[in-house]
Amino acid sequence: MKQLIKRITKRFLIGIVASVILFFIADALFPVPADIEYAPIVLDKDGKVLHTYQTSDQQWRMKTELKEIMPELRNTIIYKEDKYFYKHPGINIPAIFRAVFNNSTKFRRTSGASTISMQVARLLEPKKRTYINKLCEMFRALQLELHYSKDEILQMYLNLVPYGSNIQGVKAASLLYFEKMPDQLSLAEITTLSMIPNRPNSLVIGKDNAYIVKKRNELLLRFKKDNLFPDHLINDAIQEPLNAYRHSAPVAVPQFAYRVRREHPGMNEIKTTISATVQLKAEDLVTSYMNGLKLLNINNASVIIIDNKTHEVRAYIGSSDFNDKPHHGEVDGVCAVRSPGSTLKPLLYGLSIDNGFITPKTVIADVPININGYVPENYDLQFRGNITVEDALKQSLNIPAVKLIDKLTPKVFTSSLINAGFTSVSQKRNKLGISMILGGCGVRLDELTALYASFSNGGKFIPIKYIKTNSTVLKQKGEKILSPESAYIITEILTELHRPDLPNLSEKSQNIPHIAWKTGTSYGRKDAWSIGYDKDYTVGVWIGNFDGTGVAGLNGAAIATPLLFQLFNSIDKNTAAEWNVAPEGIAFRSVCRQSGKIPSDFCTDQVMDYYIPGISPNERCNHMTEVNTSADEKYSYCTTCLPANGYKTKLYPNVSAELAAYYESSHISYQKIPLHNPKCNRVFDGKLPVITSLTNNLTYIIMDKQEQKLQLICATANDVQQVYWYVNDKFYASAKPGERTFFKPEGNAVKISCTDDKGRNADINIKLKYL
Repeated sequence: MKQLIKRITKRFLIGIVASVILFFIADALFPVPADIEYAPIVLDKDGKVLHTYQTSDQQWRMKTELKEIMPELRNTIIYKEDKYFYKHPGINIPAIFRAVFNNSTKFRRTSGASTISMQVARLLEPKKRTYINKLCEMFRALQLELHYSKDEILQMYLNLVPYGSNIQGVKAASLLYFEKMPDQLSLAEITTLSMIPNRPNSLVIGKDNAYIVKKRNELLLRFKKDNLFPDHLINDAIQEPLNAYRHSAPVAVPQFAYRVRREHPGMNEIKTTISATVQLKAEDLVTSYMNGLKLLNINNASVIIIDNKTHEVRAYIGSSDFNDKPHHGEVDGVCAVRSPGSTLKPLLYGLSIDNGFITPKTVIADVPININGYVPENYDLQFRGNITVEDALKQSLNIPAVKLIDKLTPKVFTSSLINAGFTSVSQKRNKLGISMILGGCGVRLDELTALYASFSNGGKFIPIKYIKTNSTVLKQKGEKILSPESAYIITEILTELHRPDLPNLSEKSQNIPHIAWKTGTSYGRKDAWSIGYDKDYTVGVWIGNFDGTGVAGLNGAAIATPLLFQLFNSIDKNTAAEWNVAPEGIAFRSVCRQSGKIPSDFCTDQVMDYYIPGISPNERCNHMTEVNTSADEKYSYCTTCLPANGYKTKLYPNVSAELAAYYESSHISYQKIPLHNPKCNRVFDGKLPVITSLTNNLTYIIMDKQEQKLQLICATANDVQQVYWYVNDKFYASAKPGERTFFKPEGNAVKISCTDDKGRNADINIKLKYL
């Protein structure tokens, strides 16, 4: 007998060892197919669901994280589905024998023996219910227990359990039925969801609510009997009504959701920086505002709002109406590359301040110019002569800006934009020239708004964030775009209210927010921009048509800025009026009002001006010059012809050549220096420029109207350094004396004028005949 027992025991042990070996071999050959596809969900900064997606097989299946499995949910599921879940190895042997006995004696299925692990195995590999497949489920359950913890297996169950139709998992069910996350469910709601998987087709939430409440309360009473939860919680759950039904899946911020999903593939839960409250306010304002513009054939708008302290995006509106298919509402205008109009000018002026070219009171000539064939014009086609830098920026004049970028060089300006994250500028850096300051480049709304946020951040650019991370702003060094001093000066200029791009809100002046802002309008009136900021937020607004259709009344001041003001009044109405704090490195000094330079003895009209010690220009004012004249002021003398007596010394305006040429062409009177002593042999007898390449009143034959050009050359006195050419009283080009310049003639008669840098002018008229 002992030998028999020994043999049986030996064979039993060999069988166990062989079974274990076979199990591990089978486990290696047939791994658990636990690669579950989850649909990503997009959350706001507080965890509220903004947007959901379906899986590739069109299921609402979202991953429930372990931290979302609250004790109430865990205890309810385990109590109902598998009380010994934490005690068995994946299969419950006593339950199997009990099920086999009951089903055999009663000749029908009266009880099951599936554990949670076995149910997960069946959900991973759905098959017809047979005894063979049940054995496969047992094998898979053992595999799951080998490779995963109990909590991970429970997590899989909660992610795969069916809730009818195409809803799978607790998270999808709680969102679509109760509009809550799993960790926000009440005990009554948890109990309700625990019953549905067993009868998903007969217990339909929203259809069978009364019957579901009856069954729910029966289950709650069992909980009470077994002391699963405190009595007061169960009593409250029994009294809780069930008004749930299947809601539409959240699909807010569609363009933003698509963007973050594309940029962060593989993330099941994308927690963003969006504030649902700010987003909703912005959407309501944009929708209401755009309803009034559609009558003007202006159909699209985009908005982005940045928190200046954290550099996080709080609101993102890709288009005012995502469902507006006729007007391409699905386009993400925040990412669209558009012409910036004049919105890059503040950066240019700031860089010019940092390079020591200008201060706010520096005077610059707003007159016709021609830079290598590029002839810019102001928005209103007018010229203003001498104007201060701050007024030129406030009025968004084009010619002063072109002069500054030409002096700074497009290369330096482009480098600053690249450092500030302008991708399109980076891609086309070698093709961009001075026209980029007037909109001759491509930018995106998010790039432009992030640039303006750097002005509020002391000139330091920090990339804006869309995704919530644990990193702090202090760890982000950022890129210095401007000095704190120039950023402060630019902000002071942009907060000024006396400017032409202020909307007609005089009757509602109390509603103008305390912000710095700049507008822009692209060529052809296709894009209206308004970007504003204060110490807390930076808001970018673009309005136009995604198909590029221009509209006569579209401009940044009248169309985009009112919406910008509404947005600020909604999200940050209580900003202090004096929020722009001066940095330590900035100082004040008196300058001459006429030039913006350090006053000379003759400068009696002085004003205060910001400047940066050691950087700002220190030239003495020379807007006046001493001239020796005859007693009757008819002639002027140089040192060579100055008489011993009978003369006097007088101050005259030191008018620049380009300004004098503008005055002459525009017939604007100004005080001129008297004609030089005609008896002085230091000056040529012929004072006026002489046009030598063309003859007055002659007819010229034009063989090729498209290509043929005429040459301009003149002779001048030897003290002339520059001449200015005008065609039909319009400025054409500047050149050195004797330099060849060419122009393409138009019309049948042409007036040609040449003015030297002494203000002396010569005119001729020619006729044209075309063959």
